[in-house]
Amino acid sequence: MSVRMDNGARKRQVLETALRIVDTEGIHSLTLRKIAENVGITEAALFRHFKGKEDIVSSMANTVFEENQYVPRGESPLQTLENMLTWQLEKFQDHPHHTSVLFQEDIFREYPSIRERFDLRRTSRSTLIHQLIKEGKRQGEFAPDVDEEAFTLLYMGSIRMAVLEWRHSGFSYDLRSRSAPILNMLRKCLGVSL
Repeated sequence: MSVRMDNGARKRQVLETALRIVDTEGIHSLTLRKIAENVGITEAALFRHFKGKEDIVSSMANTVFEENQYVPRGESPLQTLENMLTWQLEKFQDHPHHTSVLFQEDIFREYPSIRERFDLRRTSRSTLIHQLIKEGKRQGEFAPDVDEEAFTLLYMGSIRMAVLEWRHSGFSYDLRSRSAPILNMLRKCLGVSL
């Protein structure tokens, strides 16, 4: 059996274990039995910390969403866009298993409440990018004809595609190496001189 842990440490261990299982085997392989075996506790012991599998998956998603929420620090619009993209790729490089929650449609299909939270997160990020583009145009930092909607799709899509390619390669290279070329292309879209 496992070593005795305080409630918070055990909950973190269960969530990390669940995330690892989802990352390596997929959401359909996640069972209470498998989590308990990997943690080294009984299935019954899981119910001291969580109401069941759905509670574990929901808590796991909350943790991943919270840890991947960039907070602007008062930089210029361009600096915020650059820092947000670089920060996100660094975060994924350090925690590649987070991508199994943020980029796996199976979780969203099986757990609609997680999809709703993901959609809120995506909408919030999209709104922030729109605001940054408007502010950058107002300040003369970006070309006046930049389309906020199109740029947002390019920005968010470039992160998504970079991560999906990285995942499909088995995380075989440093994701952060994609940052500079993506940023150069995005600057061109914004009409920023290099």
